[in-house]
Amino acid sequence: MSLNTEYPLVSIIIPVYNAEKHLEETILSAIRQTWPNKEILIIDDGSTDNSLGIAKQFENSWTKIYSQENNGAGAARNKGVKEAKGEYIQFLDADDLLMQNKVTAQVAQLIGHSNKLSICPVIHFNKFNTDVSSLKPADKELALYKDNNDSFKFLLDLYNVKNNKSAFIPIHSWLTPTALINSSNGWNENLTVNDDGEFFCRIVLSSAGILAANDTFCYYRKYVDEKEVSLSGRLDQKSLENHLNSLILIKQHLTGAREDERINSLIADNLMSILMRVYPEYKTLSEKIEGQIKELGGSSYSPILGGRAIEFLKSMLGWKIARLLQYYRHKDI
Repeated sequence: MSLNTEYPLVSIIIPVYNAEKHLEETILSAIRQTWPNKEILIIDDGSTDNSLGIAKQFENSWTKIYSQENNGAGAARNKGVKEAKGEYIQFLDADDLLMQNKVTAQVAQLIGHSNKLSICPVIHFNKFNTDVSSLKPADKELALYKDNNDSFKFLLDLYNVKNNKSAFIPIHSWLTPTALINSSNGWNENLTVNDDGEFFCRIVLSSAGILAANDTFCYYRKYVDEKEVSLSGRLDQKSLENHLNSLILIKQHLTGAREDERINSLIADNLMSILMRVYPEYKTLSEKIEGQIKELGGSSYSPILGGRAIEFLKSMLGWKIARLLQYYRHKDI
């Protein structure tokens, strides 16, 4: 493909680690973007499967492959940003997809607004969705995707788990001016869970606002098999500690930007979501999170544990006893 210099260049960055099962589909999703001036940067983060071999099948003058030792997705994305020549950055994880006009629709929004970011609604799909083009975003997702010139307020709305029903903005929803990324400290390579939440918190706070492209979508792969689970869905202690650390950093970014009494309660509510996943398996971590919530003034948020039976027990006996019963029941199965 010859690049058309009449249009600003967009760099699509794909970090890869042992993603051979879905990688080809993801790369094709990037190649098929209708925007005429793009480069694709695939960063292999020390894969031990055939991911690098799959990526190299697509290598050409505008699809470039880089290899590095396994340092994590944050390091791979930082490498991609360093090598990128584009005016805009599109991050794309190696198992997710973009609608064909996604980049085109968002660049059209951002031209003339170099200090803003663009987002588009997300559609969740899994292996049972053989035709993602027929899927539509959930109403709870659409509620988040609105123009907002107040970056701080946008983030408070995003972190309000009571109102947004755990909807979220995935990494590939964003199209970001490279200048905004270069003005930040890049991806935090010490985080492995919610690293995108912490990264985009900083980027959003440095921006002049958000533009919502509601005529295009991105697709987020949800896993249905225990052996096939995304990093953000893992429940091991290190991952949960990373999630805690990311929320502590997000609180620091918010309080550094503006004084607002809502910050503590919103972060405490998000910590409650982690606590109910941690308890009772990781006692020390549970106590640490409870201490953080107490310091923030407490939380009245009560995340859903499961179906009607466990929710009834929670209402009668409290979340801790209900969670204990749920935990040991699943452990015995």
